[in-house]
Amino acid sequence: MAEKNMAVAIVLSIIFTGLGIAYAGDVKKGLTYFAIAIVLNILGMWVSFLFSWASYLVWAYAIYLTYLEVNAANGR
Repeated sequence: MAEKNMAVAIVLSIIFTGLGIAYAGDVKKGLTYFAIAIVLNILGMWVSFLFSWASYLVWAYAIYLTYLEVNAANGR
């Protein structure tokens, strides 16, 4: 299996929440975080701005998880 590039994974996760996790190999988890971020952003637009803040927290946590997933995929 080819080693995953950390920089590519982090940039992907910054652009789209969870995409870096999917790149690292855990597609289901990556798509789950992507869906959660979409729902929180929609709720943030229509219900309360607090959901938008929650989406930023999910985004930041997904970047951290991307780091962990790439390290795990690379055997570190």
